[in-house]
Order: sequence, then structure tokens, then C-alpha cells
Amino acid sequence: MKRKILFVTLAAAMLVTSMTACNNTGNGTDTSVGTSTGTAAGTTADTEAETAIPRYDYMDAEVAPDVTIDRADYTNLTLTVPDSLKVGDEDVRDYIENIRFQYRTAVNGSAMVKDQPLAMGDDAYIYYKGFVNGEEFEGGSNWDDKAPYTLGLGSGKFIPGFEEGLVGIVPNTTSKTQPAEITVTFPEDYAEELAGKEAVFQVVIEYAVQYKLADYNREFVEKTLKYEPKKEFYASDAALLSEFEEYVMEYLTKQMQANLDNAKNAALWEHLTGVAECKNLPDTEVAYYFDVYKSELDYYYNYYSSYGGAEFKTQYPTVDSFAVVYFGFAKDADWKAELTKMAEQMVHRDMILHAIAETEDMESVTQEEFDAQVQYWVDYYSSYYGTMTKEDVIKNMGEEFLRESAFAEKMNAWLMKQVTFTYKDGTPVVSTTDNTAETETVEG
Repeated sequence: MKRKILFVTLAAAMLVTSMTACNNTGNGTDTSVGTSTGTAAGTTADTEAETAIPRYDYMDAEVAPDVTIDRADYTNLTLTVPDSLKVGDEDVRDYIENIRFQYRTAVNGSAMVKDQPLAMGDDAYIYYKGFVNGEEFEGGSNWDDKAPYTLGLGSGKFIPGFEEGLVGIVPNTTSKTQPAEITVTFPEDYAEELAGKEAVFQVVIEYAVQYKLADYNREFVEKTLKYEPKKEFYASDAALLSEFEEYVMEYLTKQMQANLDNAKNAALWEHLTGVAECKNLPDTEVAYYFDVYKSELDYYYNYYSSYGGAEFKTQYPTVDSFAVVYFGFAKDADWKAELTKMAEQMVHRDMILHAIAETEDMESVTQEEFDAQVQYWVDYYSSYYGTMTKEDVIKNMGEEFLRESAFAEKMNAWLMKQVTFTYKDGTPVVSTTDNTAETETVEG
């Protein structure tokens, strides 16, 4: 199914919440952020009149006077996305190494080995703590845990360089008074406070359980991975492996497309919200988006409370303590104030879209565009809940939301066409010609 480039979180939250209120079924939501309009989370057409926050009718209002943005600010743009979204030979090698890790075999059963150097494929039982500029950073340590963390070397669970940095270290040469040190650099697209920064990790290896990576050869590719060669005869095994690696490159490129689309959308909106100034934000719209986020928060707090039991409630005794973690705010943040800022950002986006549409004479939605939007959500939610009709979607999401969502998608697609995207190193971004096809994993 085609991944929508923009704005599904709030729609998902609305429909999921209203449906789960009836069906008591939990479901995750997309984490994209964008423009949406409709009934408030947790309402249906039957209760909307009683519970929905009044909406501001952008289509019937003149928005452009309240938005300062020049046409040059949204046409003929060049924007960048992280280099990490490029797929290259190194990514192919890493992927194949990860497959080899998945098919590894134990060397000595579950024997705890302390006197031999670590190798790729081994499970290392470690304690670690990380420092940036000499300061220990939040979330980078298990130093005080009762049990070590189990890290498979080659699993790709830690940032690049960490697992490789453990190779060759003998466990019994490390201790909390004499830990090993590994220097790594966080990826550019990591969390903002750590992105691109060098970090030093102190590591203690309690012991290892040894494994042997699967051999990478023709037999492994054809018999284990079930790869079907394109030709009947190859001059050498290396020729077949080269063909397989080209296939992996194509596969990874298709898999990266959704991430690339998200990054392009994020770059576009970071630019637009940075250059545009909005005034006279409709209070009802800020309240609406705050309510949607809050309803989503309440739903997941209750959901995790039900399934996490006493352990979850001990860690997060109130929704306030959970909110900071759920939305990724700083520990001491006023989460309601931060949520209000998020709601205001959503209103900014709505206003920018409508202001541009008014200028470009595009502020309308055809019946075909509306029907396509309804069908998207029919397909999307039918995949989770079984058969769902167009009438179900319209009832749960509301015609107003669906029409505004169709408008937002049309405008976002138009804006995307105004942008040339490059990677940070200056090379142009080339999207795959068809990112709608379902792709099987290389492992089969």
C-alpha cells in the first residue's frame, strides 16, 4: 500500500480511538505529523454534536492576510535530506552481514567464555555508559543495572562502530575499575541532542557466548536464502554473488523510500514554518489539536496500564509522568505547555497550506479527490480491523476531516513538486520509480 507522505497521525488517532472505544482493540498509530481536520479524537458521527470541539472553517475564511509568506519561499526551492538516507555499497555489505548474523550457529552451546577475544557473531554480556564532551548523557548507560545487556555482535542494534569496537576485546581484561573504551560518532539523523556528535563509551564485558556467522557463499544465497538466479549459468560463484548484491541494493533502495519521503516532507515543513509568519491563530483550532494529542496520550496510557500492570504503573504512576516520555519532552518539561506548542505548530501548518492555496487558486477539493481519500482510509483500516466500508470511514472520521485531508494531500504533493532535493553532500535525490509495490525481504 502506498505510504501517505503527509499527515496521518491525527487521523489515525481519531479513528483508532473511536473504534477502540467500541471494540476495545489496541493499535499503534503512525508517527508522522501534519495537517488534518475533522471530528475530535474519540468521537463518532452520533456523538460529534455533543463532544466535538468547534472547528474553524478555513475553506470559508480568508487566511492569506494572516500569513506572511512570499511565493519565492515555496517555489523553486532546493532542500537537503541526511546523507544516511542514501543506499550504497557499505549498506549492502552491512545488510548481508546482518543476514549472516541471523543464521549464525553456536560454537560451544551456551558456555560462558571470558578468556577469548570477542568476534562478530558472538553474544556479549555488557555494562556500558556513554559520554559526550566528558559528560554522561541520558539514556546511554546500563552501568547500574542488576544484569548485563546482551548484545549480539552483528545484530546492528547499537549505533555504527559500537559492535565492531568490541571485536578483539577479551572479557576478563575489563572491569568497572578498568573498562574498555570505544569511540563512536552518532549518525547525523540521530536524536537532535546527540546527532553527529562523538561519544566515548566505557564498557565492561562480563562474558561472551560464542557463535559462528554463516558463510557467505553461493550455497548460502541459493539454498538458505532461496534466492533465484536470473541466469542458468555463471562463469564463477563470484558472478552470482555480485548479482545477488545488486538485488540487495535494489531491495534496500525500495525499503528506504518511505524514510526518504518522510525526510523530504520534514525538510519541506521545517523550511515553510521557518520562513512563514502566522498571526491570529484560531483558538478553537489550537484547542482541537491539543485535544487530539491529549486523547491519544490518554488512550495509550490506559492501554499500557492495562497490559503493563503494576510494573508500568510503578514507573508511570500518573499520565503526567508518562506524557514526558511518550512525546519525547525533556524530563523537567511542562508537558501541557509543550503540547500546546505542538498544537500551535499544527495550526501554523494548516494556515500556511490554505494561504498558499488561496494565492495559487487551489483551495478546492473535487469529488474524485474526496473519494480517493475515503478509499485510502478504507484500505488502511480494513488491513487492521477487517472489512470496513466507505460509510464506516465517513461516519467515524467525518466529511469535513476527509475533505480537508484530501485538500492537504493535494497541496503537499504540489509543494513537493516545487522542490529539488539533494543529500547534504550535494548529490541529487533520485526516488525509486515505483514505491507502491510490496517487496519481499531478501531472506525470503
